Amino acid sequence: MNGIDAHCHIEYMDASVLDEAAKRISALVTSVANPADAEKTLAVATRHENFVFVALGMHPDHAIETNDKTLTQYIDLIKKNKNRIVAIGEVGLDYHHMTDEKEKERSKDVFLHFIALANELHLPLVIHSRNAMNDTFEFLRHAQVPVMMHCFDGNAEHLQEALRRNYYISFTAMIVRSEKYQKIAKRTPLENMLLETDAPWLDPENPGELMNRPWNIIKSAQTIAKIKSLTTEDVLQQTEKNTRKLFRLFEQQK
Repeated sequence: MNGIDAHCHIEYMDASVLDEAAKRISALVTSVANPADAEKTLAVATRHENFVFVALGMHPDHAIETNDKTLTQYIDLIKKNKNRIVAIGEVGLDYHHMTDEKEKERSKDVFLHFIALANELHLPLVIHSRNAMNDTFEFLRHAQVPVMMHCFDGNAEHLQEALRRNYYISFTAMIVRSEKYQKIAKRTPLENMLLETDAPWLDPENPGELMNRPWNIIKSAQTIAKIKSLTTEDVLQQTEKNTRKLFRLFEQQK
C-alpha cells in the first residue's frame, strides 16, 4: 500500500500530475467545491477509473452565492450520478471572512441540504469547517452517515468531540511544519486518521503557491510516524485502510 490522498482538487492540476500521482500512491479522492466543475471532474475520473474517485459538494464560499434554483439543479445532478461518486463534499461552514449574518444563514441552509442529501444517498460527508466548529458540530447532529473532517482545524475539545462521534480526522502536509497539527495528530488514534493534501493548495514548502501534489501524503506519513513511534509504512497502510473503509473504495472489485 502506497497510501491514498483522501482530499484534493484535480480540476486545478495538469494531466501530467495525475499520471505521476498514479505511479506514487494507490488512489486519490477529489472533492468538487464548485458545482461548475462537477461534470468535467466526473469525466476525468472515468478516464482514470479505480485511481481517481469523486466527491461532489459545494464550498461555503460558493454556497452563499448560489440561488435555490441552482442548488436544486446541482442536487439533482448529484442524485443522477450517485453511483459515480463516493461522498458528498466538501461542504460545511467557513466564518473566516464571513461577517454578514445573512451570508451565514444562507451557508447554514445550504449545509443542511447537503447533510440531508448525504443521508438520503447513504454517502459519507467531507466537512469543511473554519472558525465555525461549534456550529458545524451542531448541524452534524443531523448526519446519519460517516464524517471526514477535512483539514481539521479545531482545538483539543473539538478533537475530543469529533473522536467521541467516531469522525475521521484528516491531516494535510502542513503537519510537516506545524506544531499545532503535530499535537492534534499525537492525540488522534491512527484508526481515525486520514491523509490528504488539499492539492494544489497547502504545499508544505510553499504554502502560498499552488504547488502541492497528491504524493505529499508520504511526507505527512513520515511526520506522523515519528510522532507515534511507528514506521511510515504503518501509517500509510492504516490510513489507506481507513480511507477505503470510509469511502467504500474498490468494493466493485470484491
